[in-house]
Amino acid sequence: MLKWFVAAVKAEATLSDLQGRIFPDVAPEGTVNPCLIYQLVGDRSEAAVDAGATKDGTLAYQVRIYAATRKQANALREAFRQAFEGIEPQAIGGGQRIEGSAWGELADTFDGDTKDYGALGVVEFHLAAA
Repeated sequence: MLKWFVAAVKAEATLSDLQGRIFPDVAPEGTVNPCLIYQLVGDRSEAAVDAGATKDGTLAYQVRIYAATRKQANALREAFRQAFEGIEPQAIGGGQRIEGSAWGELADTFDGDTKDYGALGVVEFHLAAA
């Protein structure tokens, strides 16, 4: 799933401003914005998104998109949402199939020290055997 997720984000034309700057957990020191940071929330994401119980086989990723301006951060988050919310069922390899997905938007952030604007969200992928 993770391999598919990172490849799908990198391949998404509407996210080309990221220029492949997609990292787990934290961006390396000196990374130029914009960039996307992801973390696996787990198979139950209601702690991060108040969306009720998730289905068995659901994996959720928290996504943080950082940019130099609020406008760019929010635009990239919206492009991500449009690309990955409610996706059609598809095989992703490794004997897995995505049956659907859901999106939950989280609060915006601003880091005064680095002047980074963050736009956050959680995407849930509902998985089944292919």
